[in-house]
Amino acid sequence: QDAMVQGMVDGLAQKLKANPKDADGWLRLMRARMVLGETKQASEALTAGRAAFAGDPATQAKIADGAKALGVPGA
Repeated sequence: QDAMVQGMVDGLAQKLKANPKDADGWLRLMRARMVLGETKQASEALTAGRAAFAGDPATQAKIADGAKALGVPGA
């Protein structure tokens, strides 16, 4: 079961690399990484999500607020 969950999370990360303009996807990825105890990867997702929405401060704020609520390091 752990491998299945990890595979789903990794799949989401790959989808976001291909199509980064998905703020809710970045939030889902950060939440999943935090649940799995992968705090470094959650921080990396925060950075990537913010970068995907460069020039869109409202969406960057949404991602940052979500990260703070999840306890993502660096949020």
